[in-house]
Amino acid sequence: MALVLMATTLRKARAFRSQGSEGRRAILEVALVSTLVSAGFRLLGVARTQSLLRRWATATSVQRRQRLPEVHILSVRRAQGIVWRNLGTKGTCLTRSLTLWALLLRRGVETNLRVGFRKSEGKLEGHAWVEHHGIALNEAPDVSRKYTAFTNPAAFDARYKPEYWR
Repeated sequence: MALVLMATTLRKARAFRSQGSEGRRAILEVALVSTLVSAGFRLLGVARTQSLLRRWATATSVQRRQRLPEVHILSVRRAQGIVWRNLGTKGTCLTRSLTLWALLLRRGVETNLRVGFRKSEGKLEGHAWVEHHGIALNEAPDVSRKYTAFTNPAAFDARYKPEYWR
């Protein structure tokens, strides 16, 4: 048993090293940010957590914003998949979506955090996802047909007032 665990750990370490510096950075950011988002929800609430994420994400240098948005989207989504598979920490839809939203914002990719609801078997269900130009990034393309989303993107933090709030 211990031998299998050691072999698995070595295989994962080799796979991590093979990602290159940018891939390793994305994996570490996903692991750290998703953990902090989860803890932030419990300790600070959703609004303050999003506010802190927004400040962190927009305090980045312009150099990281030079690539096409699609490259950043694929990179962060890939890193999320690696973290989920290897650490087993998928989290809630809001945690996953807020993590993706923040990491893409940090890379200069403007996305919208969407929240929708539906009634299923007499119970109200909520769901969160991220969209870029109206396309769901972390859900099936038909998610907006399964859930009735708010017309405007979700902004839980009161300090940030989108144009449609003014």
